[in-house]
Amino acid sequence: MDYGEAQKKMCAAASVIKLVCGVANNASWLVMLDAHDHARQCRRYGGNVKRQFKQCLEMFHAYERKLIYADENRMFHLADMSPEIRKKYGDITDRQYYEFWTSTGSAAYTRTQPEITSLANKYRLSLQKHGAQDAEHIAWVMTAMASLELAGQLYERIINESVKSYGLPRRIFDHVFSQFSLSEISKAWCKAMCALAPESINYKLDDVEERNIELGLIQLQDAWLDTDTLYDSVSDAVDDYDEVFRTKGEQKKALREIATVKSETEKEL
Repeated sequence: MDYGEAQKKMCAAASVIKLVCGVANNASWLVMLDAHDHARQCRRYGGNVKRQFKQCLEMFHAYERKLIYADENRMFHLADMSPEIRKKYGDITDRQYYEFWTSTGSAAYTRTQPEITSLANKYRLSLQKHGAQDAEHIAWVMTAMASLELAGQLYERIINESVKSYGLPRRIFDHVFSQFSLSEISKAWCKAMCALAPESINYKLDDVEERNIELGLIQLQDAWLDTDTLYDSVSDAVDDYDEVFRTKGEQKKALREIATVKSETEKEL
């Protein structure tokens, strides 16, 4: 395989990886923000616990800065686009293009609120059953933990599928796309959660609780991977961010292209 062919395959992989991570990573961020609001209402929030949660939020902002201002493997640098792709967009900055991408996660977060809230309720019921303090608030912190872990699982899944589909070594995908991984943020959030509610996460689930929570996790995963969620969230972003496109015609063309790709994906499935 020559360099040109490999580059084309990596570009094709990038579009799918950015689609999945755009939904999962950015939806997870919004769940984190919800959860942090709940954490602040807990008895132990303060001092070192507060610092740990603040560190998690700053780690996400650092991850964003790295994506926007990357020196290599730049995913949101408009000047790196081919002329035919660049002409779709207007006079915007890399940050505006990045924010356009993150809005797919905002749309997915809104679309999957029932699954997110259902999972939080499952955690809440379990915590209340075992007599945990601040059960409602801790449940949301645990939901954010689950969201971050799910984003990590979906990242691994799409990377592994890309390796199989495009026949390129895993190390190349890791080198190019590891910047999308939220694994370090996930570890930091777990540490903060354990500091906030150590007694709430150490009890043993009974069989019914375990099945209910597992079902909630599966439902959220399926919702974030659903073709309607993925492609309709992109369509929502295109509708909401008309200012990033050079003309209304380019915006409408983008919507048609999304509809075509969605239809083709559904046929393959």
